[in-house]
Amino acid sequence: MGYFSVKKLLCLLLASFLVLSACGKTIEPSKVITGFKDDGLTVKNLKDMNIEDYGPAPMKAEKAKMFEVKDGKHARLFMFASDDDLQETKKYYDELGKSSTILYSHTYKKNNYLLQMNGEIDERTFNKYKKSLNKTLN
Repeated sequence: MGYFSVKKLLCLLLASFLVLSACGKTIEPSKVITGFKDDGLTVKNLKDMNIEDYGPAPMKAEKAKMFEVKDGKHARLFMFASDDDLQETKKYYDELGKSSTILYSHTYKKNNYLLQMNGEIDERTFNKYKKSLNKTLN
């Protein structure tokens, strides 16, 4: 290879790296939470989840937040490093709801996020959080 070919190759590799880096930008859970608040949605008693907050659910999330939506009913926002971990956690909550209506919860996935909300919260309220999550992640 000549001098110009190597130089062109290095420039192409650098440009590709910069484009891929920009595409893989991670949106932090705090930005999603801010989006909820900016959209007028309730986020009371926000906290990072700990072992007790997970209960028997898989602890596969890279980051997880928990907050009250209404009348002591909570939601969880999980951010995952892998789609397999996200799918496993979503399946856990979905299957739990099939085993008993009292254990039902709303779930929604978008990109590397899972939103899980107490099933006693009405569907319209859950849809507002879904819409806000979509807006933030798009």
